[in-house]
Amino acid sequence: MSHLHRVLISLSILIVCLPGCSGYNDCNSVQTQANTPSEDGFTGYVVERKDDSILVVDPVYKDFGANKGESRYYPAKWFSNAPNPQIGSYVEIWTDGSPENQPYPGQARAETIAVSCPANPDGAHMSEEDAIRAGLYSSDGEQVRIPVIENVDFDKDIGTWTVRMRDAMTTTDIQDHIEVKVEDIEPVGEQE
Repeated sequence: MSHLHRVLISLSILIVCLPGCSGYNDCNSVQTQANTPSEDGFTGYVVERKDDSILVVDPVYKDFGANKGESRYYPAKWFSNAPNPQIGSYVEIWTDGSPENQPYPGQARAETIAVSCPANPDGAHMSEEDAIRAGLYSSDGEQVRIPVIENVDFDKDIGTWTVRMRDAMTTTDIQDHIEVKVEDIEPVGEQE
């Protein structure tokens, strides 16, 4: 049993690390993305995927209410031509300039995508991206029509992530946010 356990751990490490062995760095610093977004790019979290399209929702809302925060609009778009970003990734996307469909959420064709490197706090087995993905796939997360990722925290003392989200389709501040607890375990592979 001990030998089998070591083999399984070794295979898990290989599966997780193999994509990183190519020497290709396909992500940018989260800090860089958060502090200096391009004025032309659309930023947000990838919250859903269908074929080569991704739904990206910006957690920074626009306030359209007379009383601050009572009528929120979260920018959200489906981007086609986006085969690589995983659910949970924070991205900045530039379009090819073709006309965009405007019903909510909007639709556009991606030309360039910059993926931020997921945060991986000291002592955590999962990355922030993994925790977001697990939260979205949880029973509570699956009930949200268009998820807005408001906050992601890791509690090292208890080994648990808290993913705080709300539904972009509910536009008032009165709507309660959802907090999904995710146990910090070593991921064995990517989910899509």
